[in-house]
Amino acid sequence: MDATLKERIDLLHETNQISDDLYSRLPGIFEKVEVFLNVKLTEENAGQFASHISVALQRISNNEPVTEISGELDTVIQENPKFYQFAKEILSSTNTEVNIDAEAAFLTLYFGLLSGKGNE
Repeated sequence: MDATLKERIDLLHETNQISDDLYSRLPGIFEKVEVFLNVKLTEENAGQFASHISVALQRISNNEPVTEISGELDTVIQENPKFYQFAKEILSSTNTEVNIDAEAAFLTLYFGLLSGKGNE
């Protein structure tokens, strides 16, 4: 994991926003995202994404995921089905008992931004 991005994750962990378990799993998750999108994640291009996915995974772990999908996010999902499916795969590794659709929709938006691709 990029050192600048690790600092962000360290801060989330040190302030108890993410668990020890999640903290230890994040480097592997970020690596999967880098391979899938063919992009190097750094603080500059992925700082907000790193915070969002970390906190989203923690919410899912706590059985408290975001559940509402706006019309705009629904459009993003429809235009980027591969990104949406990948987001669901990543998020479901934390807890398969909760609805992760809305959380995956937000990640789909980030994947589009990180990859520089609008529609898939």
